[in-house]
Amino acid sequence: MANAVKKQKSEKESFKVRVLSNMTLTNDLSINRPAIETGMVRHWWRTFKLNYSALVMQNLVCLLLAAPFIIFVFFVMPNLEQRWITQNAFNFVGELGFGFTGSTTDTITAIKGVYLFRLMFYSLIIPCFTLMGLGMSGLFYSSRNVAWGAKVKFRHFFRGIKKYWWQYMLAFTVIGIAAYGVLASIYGYLYLNIAGLTTWYMWLVMIAACVLALLVVYFMLSYLPIINMYKLPVKDKVKNSILLSVALILHSTILAVILIGLPIAFIWSSITKILLLVTFVLFGFAAYATAIQCYGVYSADYYTTPLYQNKIYLEEKERRRAANVNRQYVKKAKNKGRR
Repeated sequence: MANAVKKQKSEKESFKVRVLSNMTLTNDLSINRPAIETGMVRHWWRTFKLNYSALVMQNLVCLLLAAPFIIFVFFVMPNLEQRWITQNAFNFVGELGFGFTGSTTDTITAIKGVYLFRLMFYSLIIPCFTLMGLGMSGLFYSSRNVAWGAKVKFRHFFRGIKKYWWQYMLAFTVIGIAAYGVLASIYGYLYLNIAGLTTWYMWLVMIAACVLALLVVYFMLSYLPIINMYKLPVKDKVKNSILLSVALILHSTILAVILIGLPIAFIWSSITKILLLVTFVLFGFAAYATAIQCYGVYSADYYTTPLYQNKIYLEEKERRRAANVNRQYVKKAKNKGRR
């Protein structure tokens, strides 16, 4: 039994090594930092707790850039929908109870209008995500420093924006497109269904949108911390992120369930929705950034860096072997010349 377990573990490790060996390996940008000695969750909690006050101040600045998204989703859209229904004066009591027999009802029309309204106007979350990415570029930079054990300062936030603004804005734009794709496929299906039109193909669209969004989540969990950890071309950062997502799919799944599943569970109740908003106002963005960044540091310390060090060791070993062969060849040539 013990041999079977060891064999299974070695096969898993060999799979990870085979996948990650295709990465563009290099040292991260930290200087002589020690590897993390605890698990990712404990490292995140200790990091966040020790730098709470500084990160919360930066969270407030990031909140200003995320405000359009929060206001639009939680306040503007619900009020616009209610105002649209009120202005159209829809009749929702047709054929209900005594005295209404034979009257008309606008319920179907109103529901179709709401779905179409959401289908069109929720596309505005894409530029909201883009603007949010600007603030997250500074927050992720500070989170990287504290995850590496450095003392975070407020100016680090603006230094991160200066260095990585366009990469994080592009990344969060992709996240916004993926999120809207899921919403658009759902509301498109509901609209066609309530309108009595053919909807079978919309199931395929919804499945494709959800699968693509899930792939984006897996990719971003590795890509967001890699952006500021390595000095590599963007194509190499993208390649490394894809390979890490494949090799560490179990770790990414657990993290995705926690970071995305909990907020989704909270939005279905008005009370929990308020708690969710308060959490993000106080420290939510900083908590997310440090969690994802600590995941990146964990991946580097346990997988990327050992592979890079092994690569350097093998290259040095090969260089010494080649130098030894060359010395022997020169020595033989000299001896032959003396004869």
